Amino acid sequence: MNKKPTTYNEIIRMKKCYTLAKYFSDISEEELNAMYTFLGESPHNTIVANQEILSLVDDKGKVVKSFSVSPIDTSFDNITISNQDIVIIPHYDTLNSAADTGVSSNNNNNNNNNNNNS
Repeated sequence: MNKKPTTYNEIIRMKKCYTLAKYFSDISEEELNAMYTFLGESPHNTIVANQEILSLVDDKGKVVKSFSVSPIDTSFDNITISNQDIVIIPHYDTLNSAADTGVSSNNNNNNNNNNNNS
């Protein structure tokens, strides 16, 4: 990034941009600079990314600019960055969760049946 932060808030904003970039293999320096500048333009601007698209969203919810991105891994479903925070929503695998829930449910049913038969 060709920006040189001079305040604490600028350092934090730059760290957030670098944190986001580590999830993708193809964010260019130009795009990184655009994200950093965009977040600095308004305290209400946000960056929203899924595994395919990274979008710069203004305070009215309008997508100002989008980039196609390629994730390094699929451990997340969504990343949102604002001046206040960074939120990373982990990937939810429904196949594994359904299997885990089914086993637990079966155990509970078996326990209930055993209790009813006693």
